[in-house]
Amino acid sequence: MEFDVVRSGTGTNEWAERTLNICVGCSNNCRYCYAAAMADRFKQRERSEWAKEELTARAGITFYPARGEVVMFPSSHDISEETLEAYTRVAKLIVAGNNLLIVSKPRIKCIEKLLTELSAWKEKIQFRFTIGSIEAGVCAYWEPGAPLPVERIECLEMARNAGFSTSVSIEPMLEGREGAAAVVEMARPYVTDTIWIGKMNRVRSRVSSADGGGAAIDEIVRLQGDEEILKLVQDYRNDPVIRWKDSIKAVVEKYAQSDTGGKET
Repeated sequence: MEFDVVRSGTGTNEWAERTLNICVGCSNNCRYCYAAAMADRFKQRERSEWAKEELTARAGITFYPARGEVVMFPSSHDISEETLEAYTRVAKLIVAGNNLLIVSKPRIKCIEKLLTELSAWKEKIQFRFTIGSIEAGVCAYWEPGAPLPVERIECLEMARNAGFSTSVSIEPMLEGREGAAAVVEMARPYVTDTIWIGKMNRVRSRVSSADGGGAAIDEIVRLQGDEEILKLVQDYRNDPVIRWKDSIKAVVEKYAQSDTGGKET
């Protein structure tokens, strides 16, 4: 299965046939994190404890089925120096019989090791790095434990120069239309495949309004309103590199139906 194909479903299903995680918690500690919100909601781990990483039993697997599919690993945590050894070992099990989509807010030390350890499987691997903004202050607020954008761009360049397929996810957008465009233009020279763009989903329910969060939430809602999203789509309507996540498609489809009197086109 190829990386850039049209898949049904939403979320991770747009990117891969399967996902795998070997850790609970994530040191990135992103304010908008869906996994942290779900864990807190279902009493699996308090939101305040999410930054603490803990390997699960899956980190010890010794076999992964060869299905010839795209496996997104990880999907609800990241690759940190603390989990790197376990991640590398499991990644080799996956890529032996599948294609591997590595989604990360990348750390240079981690990517350097992966580029070396996984070099034999270059044709079966794609690195998709998440960069929601090129503004250091914006990223530091929304993703307080994650690498700043300059480090992520450096990792992207490293992966491309090493001969791997590269992609970027601007999901969630940490700003609006202009912020997303800035990421596209900075990342484009180092992308071999696609750039995906998506809104910050369910921001009012997932992000705390304490400690100034209310103002930040209001700003995201304003910057990512329907009118701005439609302008963004228009800006890149003929760009072969750009792909839209389900949150963007939903806005476009809503207004397409409105223009046809509510009938499907």
